[in-house]
Amino acid sequence: MVTAFQPAPQLVENVRALLAQSPNVVVVDDGSGPGYSHILDQLTDAGADVERLPINSGIGAALNKGIERARQSATVRYVLTVDQDSTLPPGYIQSLLAGEAAARARGLRTGLIGPARIRGNPVMSAGRRNGILLGKEPIQSGLMITTDVLDAVGAFQEELFIDLVDTEFYLRAKTAGWATVLAEAEFDHSLGTFVDARILGRGLRLPSGPLRVRTAATWRYYYIFRNRVLVSRQYARRHPLWVAAGYWADLRHLAVVTLLAPGRAARLAAAGAGLRDGLRGRTGKKPGA
Repeated sequence: MVTAFQPAPQLVENVRALLAQSPNVVVVDDGSGPGYSHILDQLTDAGADVERLPINSGIGAALNKGIERARQSATVRYVLTVDQDSTLPPGYIQSLLAGEAAARARGLRTGLIGPARIRGNPVMSAGRRNGILLGKEPIQSGLMITTDVLDAVGAFQEELFIDLVDTEFYLRAKTAGWATVLAEAEFDHSLGTFVDARILGRGLRLPSGPLRVRTAATWRYYYIFRNRVLVSRQYARRHPLWVAAGYWADLRHLAVVTLLAPGRAARLAAAGAGLRDGLRGRTGKKPGA
């Protein structure tokens, strides 16, 4: 299944690539509005099952709606979740299925199956168990989920809206004893936007060229920091090292982009508002968004 929000025309080709590997592809449009109807109509013409949400409800709600629709067939054992900007190569789904089968043959209770690499870069590993490579906090795009783990631990937390939705599900599955397996597969996926680093208006250069830093959209920093607080509260007792590492990673990233990337004031304001609302226990869509 694919989640979409105000998609680019490239989504049609991405979905066609998925349909070449699976006859059943559900696309959930998360309230994009009438300006995107022509793209959604093309998806229907291509053979996808398109669900249009009336309002922007967040990635958690879109994922749950897509999974619910995909599971209307009693024979479904796995659901693959894909972002609109992800391109999956031929054989990707079969590689994940092979990884899950190998893990099951080695006695692992597998809940999530992800790729070992994204854009050629290894993903975070949690070591090996019974000779099987395990994953650590897999990203939601390109992730295969067994219906067994969905039945056991429940759906995605819609109240988080966006950011850490996949991480919270991973932690919930991990706490319940379900393994995350890394299969011998990879795909192309964008992980943020890179901008030229600048200090006091001057660009910084390396011998290879301009120094660039990765940033997220300014509004995302609200959800990143708010949900870090909300999810950490849920798992601090069982996974204290994860909580400490998560705060450190977010704060380190914020320090780097504050020092080197434009838009510092707005980014810091969004992060501060997120921390404040997280401490207050506020969930859902950002007020006024």
